[in-house]
Amino acid sequence: MKKGARSYANDPIVYLDGKERRSLDLRPYGVACIPFLGLSNFQTVRTGTEEHVHEGCVEVSLCLRGNLAFEADGIEYPFLPGSVFVSQPHEPHRMRHNPKGLMLQRILFKIPKKGACVLDLPRRENAWLVREMQNFPMRLFPATERVKVAFARLFERYDSEERGTVSCRLKMKAAVLELLLALIEAPHAPASSKGRPHAKVKAIVERLRKMPTENYPVENLAQEAALSVVAFTDAFKRATGLPPHAFLLDQRVKAARIDLADPLKNIASIAAKYRFSSPQHFATVFKRITGQTPRAYRERVTRGVNM
Repeated sequence: MKKGARSYANDPIVYLDGKERRSLDLRPYGVACIPFLGLSNFQTVRTGTEEHVHEGCVEVSLCLRGNLAFEADGIEYPFLPGSVFVSQPHEPHRMRHNPKGLMLQRILFKIPKKGACVLDLPRRENAWLVREMQNFPMRLFPATERVKVAFARLFERYDSEERGTVSCRLKMKAAVLELLLALIEAPHAPASSKGRPHAKVKAIVERLRKMPTENYPVENLAQEAALSVVAFTDAFKRATGLPPHAFLLDQRVKAARIDLADPLKNIASIAAKYRFSSPQHFATVFKRITGQTPRAYRERVTRGVNM
């Protein structure tokens, strides 16, 4: 490592199988290349993760529910339902926050050592698969239906097959291979018109992101998009994973965090700026989304700057 270069923690794997989180090891099932298959289904707000890497592994995440954001190389990537995010072993990244209702599936693909083959593939096929897994053309891309089905099928195999049998090992390897191939092909799949965000709705979403301090009655937004309130809300949820008001609150909290980093700005004035009815209302919404109060967030950020 170069002198002065920043080091990042390697995110350790903790195996468990619970209601809100499943962290599964597929190696005992004959799949050495997948040391981690995960499902997060949070019913409460969790704080975001610290910036980290996964040494020797490619991480692939599929968002099923929630309005999330990954950060990598100082760039924030909106991680919405139906999207896939990929991080390579050398790429530090973190989840900005883990909101209530979050649901995502993940795998870690372990890059084999020189001379080793994944899933007992022939050498040429193995070389191609490993190369493709290390060279996704983009970090963030839409999931195809094939990817969604393949993830679900892999969990189904894990839960239904008798561990240790030849049948189990073969079916698990087949399910993993199908998922890897589906992921490799997904960035190159033609865009589907089904579920594609309404152009006017997409423009409205961007305006709410850029100007969260403005007032946005949903009836006016629906009229602007030439849709009924019900149709507009449905299209908005498809584009962002949240209904309009919840999305706007999320954007206001996200913008307010920048203001809170300035200790000279009064919390009450920040609450008023982002159209919260009172500092108490601001604190309630802020804690629900981030898991901490505005004051606690300010103290943590200020302490980090002064360290």
